[in-house]
Amino acid sequence: MRSMGNLKFFRSLNGGVFLIVLAGLTACSRSSGYRRDLDTGPRTQSPQERERVVESVRNMSPLRKRAVVLPFWNDTPVKGRFEVQGKNALRELLLEQNRLNLVDERDVTLRSQDFFLDADKVNVNHVAENGKKWGVSLVVLGRITKIAFRRKDDDVGILRPSAAKAAASVEIRLVDVAQAKEIALGEGAGLSETSSLNLFGEGEADTETTRNDLVAEALRDGIRKAMPALNKEIDRIQWRGRIAKVRGNRLYVNAGRATGLQVGDILKVTSQGSDIFDPETGLFLGRSAGDLKGTLEVIEFFGEDGAITRIHSGANFLEGDVIQLY
Repeated sequence: MRSMGNLKFFRSLNGGVFLIVLAGLTACSRSSGYRRDLDTGPRTQSPQERERVVESVRNMSPLRKRAVVLPFWNDTPVKGRFEVQGKNALRELLLEQNRLNLVDERDVTLRSQDFFLDADKVNVNHVAENGKKWGVSLVVLGRITKIAFRRKDDDVGILRPSAAKAAASVEIRLVDVAQAKEIALGEGAGLSETSSLNLFGEGEADTETTRNDLVAEALRDGIRKAMPALNKEIDRIQWRGRIAKVRGNRLYVNAGRATGLQVGDILKVTSQGSDIFDPETGLFLGRSAGDLKGTLEVIEFFGEDGAITRIHSGANFLEGDVIQLY
């Protein structure tokens, strides 16, 4: 009887060992896909994939284009300080977005209406000429096309309700200075309203003051609604700067820390290119690309937004040559 029990024990033991070995072999096996991945190794990147990798680093801290915002053109019969209020509201929104490097416009005496040929057409050549003098890549023009205001006061009862509404329609245009071309038009209509209860009407505010305050708020709302069309083009424009001064092996450029340059950045330098005009009509067609001259390396900063560079490659650099991030 004991021998029969031992036999059963060993049979059970052998069966268990077989199952353990079988499970181990199964765990160690790999799929054909796994073996194929080991054989092929890493996949070769396409040119588009390589460019996306580089751009992902650049977009971490993109360079901001230099721009100036001009006082709006109030093309309506409703008068007030709306030209300056429109400009200030647009500047505030652009500063919040941090997409542009806005220059101080205190020395700029021209206004948006100085560049309009009519309500629908801008003299882009005139804009580009002045933009170069101001050292900017973009000029932002604004036009107030409509203003509406209504107020309603109840003259019955002890507590008398008062309500007022204002609406304003705006157009905002972006002009690329280098190409002398209008590149974006943003349009928006904003609304603002207020209401109150006044004891026998004694708390009613002055109608002109109420109107001006509400119109200013409506302007801000309209400008905010016009921004999406502008932002798309702002992000698309390639950043450009210029050589401001050549002094031996050191070259001073009109962009620095405020623009987003960093020490060690390599800048590509090209000549200014030429203006191209239609031989029959004389109309300005655009600016040709300049010739590549070489590269510069940013070594330090100066002033509010300037950088000092040294020659990395090339020669014959001149003041006014165009720089771009390499």
